[in-house]
Amino acid sequence: MEENLEIEYKILLSREQFDNLAHYYDHLAHVYTQTNTYFTSDALQAKRIALRIREKESSYEMTVKTKAEGTGRKEYNLALTKDDARFFLEGGMKDNEITKMLKDMDINLSEITILCRLKTVRHDIPLEGGMLSLDANYYNDQEDYEMEFELSDLEEGKKTFASLLEKHKLQYTQNCQSKLTRAISSLNKK
Repeated sequence: MEENLEIEYKILLSREQFDNLAHYYDHLAHVYTQTNTYFTSDALQAKRIALRIREKESSYEMTVKTKAEGTGRKEYNLALTKDDARFFLEGGMKDNEITKMLKDMDINLSEITILCRLKTVRHDIPLEGGMLSLDANYYNDQEDYEMEFELSDLEEGKKTFASLLEKHKLQYTQNCQSKLTRAISSLNKK
């Protein structure tokens, strides 16, 4: 299982802003589709823990995100076989490093259910100090656009992000809501 500290800046974009950025960085972008399936339970929500399975380019990964001390979130990723992913995606739960971690946090696995699925067409652009991702997101009959800049180097990443904002005339005050939060909000509006 892989653990990392995720520090990123996130901004919602208009369709026009998204299209302009995608066109500007087209020559550098790796474009692919990923589908995130989010899971929920009362305990996961109470502890503000995000659990998902991501299918990306024929690979599967289970991820748990928890609040980190200070800035960012701790992210734990575990590669899954296609068969194991299908088992979870069909509502089953089986032992692995992540489910063991959840049990250790007093999460009852039998109460975990699928919350929603979210499809993202992502444009990944490697830049100095981090990875720029331009996302077109589709969930619950909704569509939105987002720019994420995940820092790999704190100082260089901050400089690059500031330069991105200035160059493309974008405003940043704080991170927009997460994809999961937006998907849950759209469910509540139905």
